[in-house]
Amino acid sequence: MLVVIVGALVLLVAIAFVVIIQPGSSGVVTSLRLADGSEYMVTQRCNWSPEPYTVAFYMRSPGGKWGWCYIDHQANRWRDVVMTYNTNSDVITVTKRGVWHAALDRKRGMFAIGDGKPKRELAAPQSYQEPEFPFPR
Repeated sequence: MLVVIVGALVLLVAIAFVVIIQPGSSGVVTSLRLADGSEYMVTQRCNWSPEPYTVAFYMRSPGGKWGWCYIDHQANRWRDVVMTYNTNSDVITVTKRGVWHAALDRKRGMFAIGDGKPKRELAAPQSYQEPEFPFPR
């Protein structure tokens, strides 16, 4: 009887993990190419762990190296992600389901993250590295 109860609990946890987190979708969730040729993208990687997804922001100027900025490493699956560019402020903003999550201030070279509003700001990029996923063509 104990084996059946433990088995049922394990099955319920596995089902909850799949329903709530919906693992498996890794790749570019949004991308943007500006008129000056610079490219930007947000990626997510399924970790298949209690820290479900790692979310990152990548940037590069025309012909330059890819720069990386951290967004999250304990995220649920990102959906409905939009990147917008404000030409007046020279800021690229990342929203998820209409909520602000990150922004790159190109003039100042600063990247901010938060959940609904900026909570932390660092110099961008935080490192130079090739993205795990190719820029969509």
